[in-house]
Order: sequence, then structure tokens, then C-alpha cells
Amino acid sequence: MIRHHPDETLLLAYASGAADEALSLVVATHIAYCAPCRAVAARLEAIGGSLLQDLAPASLSGNALDTALAKLDGAKPFERRARVPSQDGTPDVLRQYIGGDVSQVRWRRVNASFSYRPLFHRGAVTVRLLRGAPGAQTGTHHHQGQEYTLVLKGGFADVTGRYGPGDLQVMEGAMPHNPIADPGEECINLAVTTGPLKFDSLVRKIVAPLFGF
Repeated sequence: MIRHHPDETLLLAYASGAADEALSLVVATHIAYCAPCRAVAARLEAIGGSLLQDLAPASLSGNALDTALAKLDGAKPFERRARVPSQDGTPDVLRQYIGGDVSQVRWRRVNASFSYRPLFHRGAVTVRLLRGAPGAQTGTHHHQGQEYTLVLKGGFADVTGRYGPGDLQVMEGAMPHNPIADPGEECINLAVTTGPLKFDSLVRKIVAPLFGF
């Protein structure tokens, strides 16, 4: 059962197209798991469509149609790849960034209990997959910016509560936490950060920048 959801502000930003690529990916992946949030997002999109219909039409130049048709004549036909169904339930929107299923990811190892896979980087925003062994701890840290963590498999707990598949955690600013993976199963998360992590441990302070954290 999903207990932690995007708030209405985040869902509205997603539905209106105001969210950036990273947050759109997080919300789209969450709503692939969460029917209630999917319904809210669809309702917000419908409201936005209704508002667009009420806008006054914009004036166009006399040759606007001819210009558009000329561009279409020169366009190359788009060939859509055949859709390959997921073998492990990875949402389609996330598969487009991974290039397949979560179970097929080639991980980069940090240590014996923690690994990651970068997905993309846009300015200060970083999107990656994180994998922790059962019981693994990230180490106490806070954030220079925001962190959005969506659980894909397993679960973790910290001072803010427990998070399982489909749950979204949002952390901001100076609040410290130390996520600990649940025992018995590895924990895989989709994570977005808008700034570097600030670890309490001297060792982690030294190591983290080497891996882009």
C-alpha cells in the first residue's frame, strides 16, 4: 500500500507541464504505481485543457498554413520502435531512460552494500537509480537543495517514516536523515537531487564527490 504521495503542488506542476524533466519522470513513475494520483493528474490535465479552450485564438500570418505544410513535406517519417513488454513491472516511462527493465541495469559499485546508475544530469539536477543491500545505510546527511526518492523495490526507513514500493519521499534543506534499507530484500530507488549531499562522516565527505553525490 502506497502511503507517501506527491503533494498537489507537484501534481499540478506535472499536469500543467511546468515541472522539469527530472520531476516529471519521478511523478510519471509514481503515478504508474498509484491509481489515486493518476486520477488526480488526469483531472488536472482535463481542467487545463478546458482552460485552453477558453483562450482567445492567436492571430496568424496569411501564409502560416502554407509554411506549416511545407515543413511537413520535408519531414522524415517517424518510425516507432516495437514496444517490448516489461518483464519485471518497470513503468514504461522509466524504461525509456534505463533502456530496459530495472532488473537489467548494469550498476556502478560504490562499496559492498551500495551501487548506483546515473540516468541524466541537467545543471544542478541529477537523476540516478540507487541500490542498497538489505540493511544498508547511506550515512547521516542533509541536502544542499532538494531530494526526491521514489521506491521501486524493497523499502527503507529513516526519521521521517518508512517507505515501500511506490512511495515518494521529499527532503529539503538542512534536515538530516540516514535511510536504512529494509532487511531481507535489496532496496532500489529512483532519486532526484537538486544539489550535493552533505555527509556527517569524514570518510563519506571524501568519497561521495568521487561518485557524483
